[in-house]
Amino acid sequence: MSSYTGNIGATQNKGWEVSLNGLILDNLNGFTWEAGINIYGNRNKLVALASGQPDDKTNWWFVGHPIDVIYDYEKIGLWQEGDQYLNILEGPAGKPGMIKVKYTGDYNADGSPKRLINSSDQQIISLEPKFQGGFNTSIAYKGFDLGIIAAFKSGGILISSLYSSSGYLNLLSGRRGNVKVDYWTPENTGAKYPAPGTSDVYSGDNPKYGSTLGYFNGSYMKIRTITLGYSIDHNSWIKNAGINRLRLYVTLQNPFVMFSPYHKESGMDPETNSYANDNTTAASPLSYNLRRLLTIGTNTPSTRNYLIGINLTF
Repeated sequence: MSSYTGNIGATQNKGWEVSLNGLILDNLNGFTWEAGINIYGNRNKLVALASGQPDDKTNWWFVGHPIDVIYDYEKIGLWQEGDQYLNILEGPAGKPGMIKVKYTGDYNADGSPKRLINSSDQQIISLEPKFQGGFNTSIAYKGFDLGIIAAFKSGGILISSLYSSSGYLNLLSGRRGNVKVDYWTPENTGAKYPAPGTSDVYSGDNPKYGSTLGYFNGSYMKIRTITLGYSIDHNSWIKNAGINRLRLYVTLQNPFVMFSPYHKESGMDPETNSYANDNTTAASPLSYNLRRLLTIGTNTPSTRNYLIGINLTF
């Protein structure tokens, strides 16, 4: 037996939820309007680990922090020509166009950093959103009815294995169809992505600190369904056919995504569809120890569907 499951710590969870549902108009001049909304949030943290240790960095577990966190460098931009301290923080291999990450070490009297960027500069970054929820509304007027169902999330971090380092489509090596990115060049210094580099800056095809490219603001609002229908129940030919009610409807599934930085960047649905160790052909997963984390990979995303239907009541 190579592994076993054991209780190696203690956690604390606190949450809240608010739901409101109401009949806003009740057949007022033929209009009926109902609506509902729910908002919830959850806060969890590790309060103890095995043998009283304060952290387990292999599994990204830290006492006093949520169970699901990122333990990595924090990207703060890209290095530019003439930037101070590039050689101090990145050494002789440092070049403009590289990812610039947060330095957390000490400084000399003249304000210069005392050392190179190293593993002690990694940050604990929570994945938890501030809140999330959904809403629904339905409006009816005479024979027509319109229903909308939506979901939303505010804050948190979304992990994209497509954009992070080792993502097969994001290596910028020119040997495959890559994700279209705004990468740094001497003529495009305001870019969002690092320059395709040479071996002294990059590890293989991947940029140094490339994992930080896969972290996005997780906020979004998503319309899950819109349904428009029309009911016929007072028509003589309907009655003669033995039908009490006939309803025609059209439904759009996943028609819109709004307020999502990830959707704006990639055009993809911001809802997670993979576990962190999913072995897809187009992106390298995180380690087996971190399989609990949800990510957006190249598994089948949510699809937009158009449905036309008929409901018959006899």
